[in-house]
Amino acid sequence: MRYRLDLLCTRIAIFFMRYKKVLNRVYWGGVTLVCVLIVGIPVSLAIRNPHVRLPDFHGGQPPELMWEWNRAVNRARIQQGMINDFYTIVNAMDAHYPFIEMVGEHVGKDFHDFAATVYEELLDLARGDFSPNMFLHFIDRNFISLLGGFGGIRVVSEPFSTIDWMVQPYFYGIHDWQFYDDRFDIEARNDNTVTDTLAEGIAYLRVNHFLPKGYEPITRNPYLRFDYDTERQRLLDFYDGLNDYEHLVIDIRGVRAGFGDYFLPLIMEPLIHTPITERFYAFYLSGWFARRVGEAFQTWYGFGEPTEISELTRSFSYGIPERLEVGFSINITAQPREDTVFGGQVWLLVDSDNVSGANLMYLRMAKEAGFMIVYEENPAATGWATSFIPLPNTGTSLRFNPLYFTNHEGRFLEGDTIYHHRLDNRHEGLLGVINKME
Repeated sequence: MRYRLDLLCTRIAIFFMRYKKVLNRVYWGGVTLVCVLIVGIPVSLAIRNPHVRLPDFHGGQPPELMWEWNRAVNRARIQQGMINDFYTIVNAMDAHYPFIEMVGEHVGKDFHDFAATVYEELLDLARGDFSPNMFLHFIDRNFISLLGGFGGIRVVSEPFSTIDWMVQPYFYGIHDWQFYDDRFDIEARNDNTVTDTLAEGIAYLRVNHFLPKGYEPITRNPYLRFDYDTERQRLLDFYDGLNDYEHLVIDIRGVRAGFGDYFLPLIMEPLIHTPITERFYAFYLSGWFARRVGEAFQTWYGFGEPTEISELTRSFSYGIPERLEVGFSINITAQPREDTVFGGQVWLLVDSDNVSGANLMYLRMAKEAGFMIVYEENPAATGWATSFIPLPNTGTSLRFNPLYFTNHEGRFLEGDTIYHHRLDNRHEGLLGVINKME
């Protein structure tokens, strides 16, 4: 028996040795044929009828029925995606948005009841309208725009690739090695300010940005809007040359962030005559998003450590929302120059971008210093640069400021009018305001 088995194995080995080349060709030919069939059949069917899917290889549903099935599945996916993103918005506001009590007062009923009503409307609309921008328009028109605008809340359709760390608060360019590596040449443009004379005795200063680091809109190439030392000297020289002027108009409309880095040392301190010290407070919820922004804000500006709410609010004259869980104090001092020259009236021209978030602390200090603040509403303003929570199903993002700022008495900064005058039209209206004051 053993002899027969050995003989069989020997004959098989001789056969494979004799026809090795032929068998190799057969093997690789078969492999090639299988690969061609795997790739070629779907491509061929797709060219002849793009509605055919892979299940049709095995005698699946007719193309028309399969197309309807795919369409129904896609509609259901879009519906559920919009509903899930609305849930995400409401849950994010529950966990991180400190203004829900004020929203309830603004809409005239409980926030969650209002959200439930909007949810029912979304369900009805989702059954019929599937345009790409439907969700964004519906949420803005039926929900976000009705909340009172507290914290600059909004839903935006910016691609996630452009809403990265570069435009989040307190991180603008700080992690980009290109700004700090001597081997990389960063262009400094130094055209951040414009000066002019509006009328006899009225000087004009326009400041475009408070943050020096910028990125090209399309290429994302970094550049410096200004060199700080050069910018400072240019402004000081401008202020020192105002002896023949009675009024100075400083236009900062459109500036959203950087007040502590630019407005305080380069605009306010060179134009005041006595020190000004103010204490403010910031409060937030314990959700991850609110904590992240709160801790980043503290770290960036070096403000006080988180403290129990009861200790901070002990001397408050105003109540704060009960939902707030963490807070810290903010002490800001503006020191005048020893050789302050300009003694005329400073007019600060602001808009909706300026009057938001932490910016209000610095504007209130300017008001305390005697600056006359003239406000112009800007419906397109996005306000204080806030971080975002992505809404993955609709490709949109939820933005808002999770910090609740108050003055030393606990008065909510966004709830008080900061300006002296409201401007309806540009320089003509401003000149009219100035002439009335003379």
